[in-house]
Amino acid sequence: MRLFIICPDKMIPKKAEPFCKLFDDNYAARFIRHIVDDPSLCLGCAEKCDHCRYGYRIDFSGSLAGVLRLPSELPLFADDSSEYLPPSLPEHDVTIAINVHEDLLTDIPALAQKAGSRALIVPSEAPEWVSRGCRRRLMEVCKEIGMEASFPKPFCSLEEKPEHPVINEFIRRFKVGKPKLKIFVHDGQIVNTQVDCCAPCGCTYFVAKNLVGKPVTPTINEDHTAKYWHSYPCVASMQMDAELGDTILHRGGYIHYSTVGASVEESKRRERS
Repeated sequence: MRLFIICPDKMIPKKAEPFCKLFDDNYAARFIRHIVDDPSLCLGCAEKCDHCRYGYRIDFSGSLAGVLRLPSELPLFADDSSEYLPPSLPEHDVTIAINVHEDLLTDIPALAQKAGSRALIVPSEAPEWVSRGCRRRLMEVCKEIGMEASFPKPFCSLEEKPEHPVINEFIRRFKVGKPKLKIFVHDGQIVNTQVDCCAPCGCTYFVAKNLVGKPVTPTINEDHTAKYWHSYPCVASMQMDAELGDTILHRGGYIHYSTVGASVEESKRRERS
């Protein structure tokens, strides 16, 4: 399975020109560095780093068909997408569009399908990334051409669904999406962790590694999960999202808290049996 990523180019901090909008590449850069296992991605443990990611074999650089980097500053209304999108894309199976101008997004499914893509994933790490109207149009377009589509908000909420066999394969192949952990507890203390599926930014490995040695208490998430999830850190927006009724950053935190809590309970059941 080959991926193709469409995202903004690196943004130079500045004030947008009149009638233009800036698009940052912060999240896209993290995702790309994670799937190619860039050793500089996670530096949270500093001199105590024991290269915990290495054993997971998560270097998928050979499966990356390419990255299309769009201008980081674009007009508010980009009427002619051909000014920014190429006439063709490299052959690939799954297209991931991260923080792409909505006027360009709607033309991506047809372009991607011509390159063999069978699925489109458009994550939202900020409320303004994909509006409800744009999402509805994209869903209609993808349905018409027989392409799977998913719009996780945030990306770490992406999970397997029966109607998305290609996206399910993507999740299993690249071990990214809604986090899945195995936590091993002995005498009330976490003695080991195993990441089966990681948040697409790579955060779950850092959280899991730093839970080892911590006591299992009713406040484990408040005392430990939150600390390491924030320290990575999560870069989702703190702006209130009307659909979620909360911030996307908070949603990412709750997902990790739920994962850790469920994994601890499963470990307790294994220890009792």
